[in-house]
Formats: sequence, structure tokens, C-alpha cells
Amino acid sequence: MGWLTKFFRGGDYCLPGLDIGSYSLKLVQLEKNNNYYKPIIKSEYVYEDQIFAGTEVIDLFLLSSYIREVFKSNGIKEKEVAIHVPLTSCFYSVISVPVSRSPEEAVMNYMQSIITPEELAEVKIDYRVLPVSIDKKKIDIAVAAVKRDFLEERIGVIIHAGLNPVVIDIEPAAINNQFYLNYPESITYPACLVDIGATFTKIVISFGGYPYLTRNVEYGGHSITEQLQKEFILGVEDAEELKRGNSVKDVTYEEAFNRVITASIKKIVTEILWTIENFRDRFNLDVDKIYLYGGSSKLKGIVEVVKELTGKEVYKGAPFSLSGIETGEEFGVAVGLSLRYKGDSNVKV
Repeated sequence: MGWLTKFFRGGDYCLPGLDIGSYSLKLVQLEKNNNYYKPIIKSEYVYEDQIFAGTEVIDLFLLSSYIREVFKSNGIKEKEVAIHVPLTSCFYSVISVPVSRSPEEAVMNYMQSIITPEELAEVKIDYRVLPVSIDKKKIDIAVAAVKRDFLEERIGVIIHAGLNPVVIDIEPAAINNQFYLNYPESITYPACLVDIGATFTKIVISFGGYPYLTRNVEYGGHSITEQLQKEFILGVEDAEELKRGNSVKDVTYEEAFNRVITASIKKIVTEILWTIENFRDRFNLDVDKIYLYGGSSKLKGIVEVVKELTGKEVYKGAPFSLSGIETGEEFGVAVGLSLRYKGDSNVKV
């Protein structure tokens, strides 16, 4: 069976969208009434014990129990759920080929050029010819691949929790879809979407309604916490409190921001600028707007620093602005997943 879903939403019933992060579970279910969406469930469950070591799950059974608990505590009786493959565990790219060329042949030739035959046998590949193309003389094809063993493990965790993963999305598509739902006017220009999570920062450049370029950076909120601990000799809880904007042990947030947090933001900005430059080199288009998502996008002063360092327009992403809610930056992926629906004829799970 194919596993990559279609990119766009549809239908009147929205699935519960479950974002399995390295720090917490985030669960969102939207309700659709005509063209209006509102969140009927918006919940985060922070792990009581360590679940992830990098990208590896330490305890699959414990993760399943946490998933089961978050569904139970939110009163969800349906078993169907939409989940995702993190950018850390999938490959995604858009290739441009002549109109006369076979898309399937182009995709296979491209994949064979970047990975070995042995690696090719270990992944599942899906692609889609996009209805838009930057170069009108060519067609743009979105290509995604994921390791089979990762997919089997993630499905097993969900099934063990008593649920049925009827939709499996890729993270760039989930981030992309919630963005265009909330900012439909942005379809005419490229936008850079930056999700600063606990362990990783995901960068997605989207254009015309689709993700075009992605980058995964092994630097996030945990790294900032560790730097605060080292600089000010603090425990984890005190460092987290300081990161939230509160003074701790005579250390003010302003001091922490100037001495530690700004330097951390600069590392992320370097990756953002590299991705934007790469997009410009490939597609000859400039990116002027950046939207920040993820738990660490809540850092006080981050928008101003990113704006100063990039010279771009910078905004806090608002996954629930469709409902008039301007907070909840950490729920971007979960909102994108909940845009999926049961009976979607284009979903291939």
C-alpha cells in the first residue's frame, strides 16, 4: 500500500491529528462547518519519562500507553487517527523535469542518483506531479521516501495503543497545509515556515500551496536549555523557567537572552538563510516572509532577532488563526494532520 497522503484537505469530518514529538504528544481535532474550521480538541501531553533518544524511541510500549491516555483523557472514542512521519525520518524534495518526460522514470532516476541500490530497497517512495510549476516549461514533481522499518514501527505503536492510523502524512506537508489554511493569500509568493521543536528545527519553503524545499537542523529548545544550564549553572527546571521569561536565582531573562538565547537563535538563522539561498539558486525566487512555529518560537524577543538578522518580514505562525486564536504555535503539525478526513479517496495509507 502507498503511504504518502495527498497534500490538500477536504471532506466534512476532520480526523484527530496526533503529533508524536520528542518532548510531548500534541493532539488536535478540528470541526468543519462549510469553509469554517474550529478546534474542538487541543491538547498537549508532556512525557513523564524520557521516550526519545535523538530520533530513536526508547520504550515503544510506554509511548503507546501515553497515546492511549491522551485519547482517553480527551474523550475521543473513534479509533481512526492521522499521524505523520517526521522530517528527521523521511526524505522530501521537488524536482523539475521537461514536460515530455515520464514522471515515474524521472523520479526513479533521481532517487537512484542520490542513494545506493541497497538503500533504495529499504525505502518506500511516493511522488506527485504538482498542478503548479515555477518554470512553466517544466513540470514540478514532489518526491517523498521513508524507511520501511520506521514506518512499520510507528504503525505498530499506534495499533498497540488501540488506534487505527488511517492517514500517514509527512511532516513538511502537515506544516504546509495548516499554513495555507490560515494564510490562503500567501499562495502567490514563497514563504519560509520554521518549526523550532524540542530537539530539531524543521525548515520548509512553500510556494503555490505546496512545500518545495526542506531542511532539518539538529538544534532546538533542548539545546537552548542546555546552554542556559552551562552558562548560569542551573538545573533543568530552573533553565526552563528562565527560558519561559522568568527570572531565576538573580538571573533575569534579559541577561539570559543577551548572553545565551540570542546566540542560539543566530545558529538557527544561519540555517534559515542557507535554505532560502538554496531555494533562490534552484528556482530563482526570493523569500521575503518567515513564519515561526514550535514551542521555542514562543521565546520572548525571537521575532525581533530573526527579523534583524535576516532582513525579512518575520511573524509568529498561528495554526488556529482560522478560529481567531493567535497562539498555539506548537500545534502546527497537529493542525495540519487534523485537516485530513475519513473516506478521503486520495489518501494512500
